[in-house]
Amino acid sequence: MTVEVNSADFIEQLESWYLRRHRVNGAELSNLSRPISGVVNDTVCYSVSFVEGDNQSCVGHVLRRQPEGEKPIARVDVLEQAKTLTALQGISSIPTPTVFASEDDPSWLGRPFFVMEQLPGEPIFDLNKQPPDPVSLRELFDKAIDALVCIHAVNWRAAPFAHLTGRDGPDSLSRQIASYRTIYNQSRAGKRYSLIEHALDWLEENAPTGLSLVLNWGDARIGNMLFDGHRLTGVLDWEMAEIAPREVDLGWFLFFERFYWPEGARARPGGPTRKELIERYQAACSAPLADLDFFERWAALRLAIMRMRAGRIAIAKGEISAAERPDEINYATTQLARVFGWEEPT
Repeated sequence: MTVEVNSADFIEQLESWYLRRHRVNGAELSNLSRPISGVVNDTVCYSVSFVEGDNQSCVGHVLRRQPEGEKPIARVDVLEQAKTLTALQGISSIPTPTVFASEDDPSWLGRPFFVMEQLPGEPIFDLNKQPPDPVSLRELFDKAIDALVCIHAVNWRAAPFAHLTGRDGPDSLSRQIASYRTIYNQSRAGKRYSLIEHALDWLEENAPTGLSLVLNWGDARIGNMLFDGHRLTGVLDWEMAEIAPREVDLGWFLFFERFYWPEGARARPGGPTRKELIERYQAACSAPLADLDFFERWAALRLAIMRMRAGRIAIAKGEISAAERPDEINYATTQLARVFGWEEPT
């Protein structure tokens, strides 16, 4: 049975885990909270005080537990996330939290989990706290794009990334598209979504080949970054990490800016335009880029499938009426139609 967060059982079990698994004394949890943003991961932030040898410590930790039930992202593996974060340790240009420990025994908290350090800063773009002045705003975007370039420069062929390399190869992109068709077919429960199917057909027929492969962050967007003032302090949420063309990450980043700020030049007020974001990436990375229009369409399709799944989950839970059709008419499907130049769903 899953132990509920903030319950006495959860606190007792987690304190016991620190004591028995990690040989610390007097582990005591306090200040438990959940992040405001994030709908996929089961995440808890807290402080933990304990004694190691003659030293008493109080540190901020974040626990990420294997999600329960169906989620918008079809495949989430917290222990794989922990491996990715561990592999990234020591790369100062990519600030990621240090993994304290992973736990594959579900008897502790009902599901596998891992614990990582709590980094300073806030996800200011998800919290709508970004600076209003254009100079500061562009500086943060520059740091975000530079971090993306650094991620793509990581030597993923090194042993710590072995858990991701089973999905690489020259046809990596085609396999990814095929995997989303499988996810679509497994998720639709007999219902047909013509817009999604047409997009899948087009992407399969037009997928570029022969692109170089890099480590992909997966959920590459500025809202998944922590900032402390003008300092980038965290690159978070690696559940979609892959070995794939660099354009997959960059297309996702560009599409999410379009998704949140669709009007005019498709830029946040005062922020860089799509063209300027691409130029910043190219200034820091000399590798040629394939047609990014394709990769924005690929991003739009993936998000549309995730929102289809989210809509079906909401209907099943009784949160939204099926008559409202949240699985087929939502902002993701509207943007999917727009990036393809097709009629918007009604």
